[in-house]
Amino acid sequence: MLVLKSLAVLAGTSLASAANLTVSIPSSPPLLPNPSSLAPSTHAVLIGPPGVQYEAPIRRDNTFTFPDLAEASYLLTVHSRDYFFPPLRVDVTKAADGTQQETVQAWQTFRGNEWSNKGPFYGSSNGELKIQIQPSSQKNFYQDRGGFNIIDFVKSPMILMALVSVAFIFGMPYIMDNMDPEMKEEFDDMQKKGPLSGSSGAAAQLRNFDIAGWLAGKGSTTEQGAGDTSKKR
Repeated sequence: MLVLKSLAVLAGTSLASAANLTVSIPSSPPLLPNPSSLAPSTHAVLIGPPGVQYEAPIRRDNTFTFPDLAEASYLLTVHSRDYFFPPLRVDVTKAADGTQQETVQAWQTFRGNEWSNKGPFYGSSNGELKIQIQPSSQKNFYQDRGGFNIIDFVKSPMILMALVSVAFIFGMPYIMDNMDPEMKEEFDDMQKKGPLSGSSGAAAQLRNFDIAGWLAGKGSTTEQGAGDTSKKR
């Protein structure tokens, strides 16, 4: 009997001193008017010191329950397919009044900041803490197609090149007609002396080139005959 009484006392002491955390997701219109519409894969993770991690799936009443938390400082993260939830800092410490129950406190925290940087206070309680957390934003996996914008269309490099080309085509005759006669004469001389002026002659030579005779050696025979004639002279 004495052993049973001592076991009962120890069990009651452990239950009384255990810290529990219950996180609920309330209705928060217009972002999340019905929390029951959350995906079944929604879950919460409580990360503590190295090697300490608790995970809780969402329940039918849209809550996450973490029982028997050890004394430590935790990071609470809610993972959802469709919504973003703010991360929370949860501290489990000894009660200040000296009772056997532990104190559970929660604040909002910010990723990339110091752990001591606390945000809004979510609540504090001895033994068990119940808090509510609302989604901060909704996840968007698709980008809306933008409408037609004439300014963006004109800014396109291809369109700009086409506009410049059209301006040259229609603007050059007008510039040539209004050009000074002396300058126009210099421009014509430059065109005649340019490398493109002899392109027609080179093209004619290529067209008249006898490739069959060149392969047959006619060119070399002619050159040899010319050499013999010069020797005789």
